[in-house]
Amino acid sequence: MIIPLLRGTIISVAQLPAKLLRDHRVRYLIVGAGTNVLYFGLFWLGWHLLEGRLPYLVVTALANFTTALIMYPAYRTFVFGSQTGWLRGFAKFYTVYLFGLACSLIGMPLLIELLHTPVLLAQGLVILLVPVASYLLHRFWTFRDVSHTPVDA
Repeated sequence: MIIPLLRGTIISVAQLPAKLLRDHRVRYLIVGAGTNVLYFGLFWLGWHLLEGRLPYLVVTALANFTTALIMYPAYRTFVFGSQTGWLRGFAKFYTVYLFGLACSLIGMPLLIELLHTPVLLAQGLVILLVPVASYLLHRFWTFRDVSHTPVDA
């Protein structure tokens, strides 16, 4: 089967996966989906194992940091192909993760305490809000390729 694309180009269905994987936005969606599943799974596990011993916001922070440590190599190599040093890159990467953590630390209490949303549902709702902003921050700051940046920029 042949699929017509923009500007008169065509590709076969067999070529589609390879073509899609060349686009960092598609790779970001793939890794981002895995990131959200991992993060929610870690939060769920922590919430169920530590409920009554640690507040949900502490479990949120622990799940956030653990997810960042596990997923950074995938974003660094598979999604953005970054050559930045590991520690410097992780520091910038985690700074962006702190944005997501801040969203959780603000959004979850609003949803849970004010709107009486169950904790796991609140976490799921907050997860939906962060990916677009995170992508833009990672693309243009964390993994920015300086070789493609104009000298005047």
